[in-house]
Amino acid sequence: MIVRSATNLLARKLITLPRLSPTHTSSRLVQRLVPSGSHVIEYQPVMTVQCSSDMIADPADRVTQDHQQIMLLEIMEEGSIKWNREIIEAMDKRNEWVKVGTIIGEVSDGSEEDEEDGDEIEEWAWQAYLHDNDEGEVLS
Repeated sequence: MIVRSATNLLARKLITLPRLSPTHTSSRLVQRLVPSGSHVIEYQPVMTVQCSSDMIADPADRVTQDHQQIMLLEIMEEGSIKWNREIIEAMDKRNEWVKVGTIIGEVSDGSEEDEEDGDEIEEWAWQAYLHDNDEGEVLS
């Protein structure tokens, strides 16, 4: 008997740049942790992003006035991940900020329902964690 979790009942979901706070407007890619075509499982880290300073609404709560927090994003879906090449290539350069909600890929379980489904596709489920930039890179 195959048991699937409630988080991945749909065959295909869009991966969007998530809004990590009510005031968060944009992010840029620090690192993609899985290449396009890879099989991912629930709770697997898929990328780290640098968030615009507006993620923390009150400047008094930021480390510095322009602090841009690094966040680790985990996927809560299972399937094959396919990144939007155009957006990811622009984000990989680390000089292009992308608006929250931008579609950056999709995750699919590969079932035939993917091609037949004419209904609106749901967005992915994710978790985010504060992440230290332990590689010593300077992000500007």
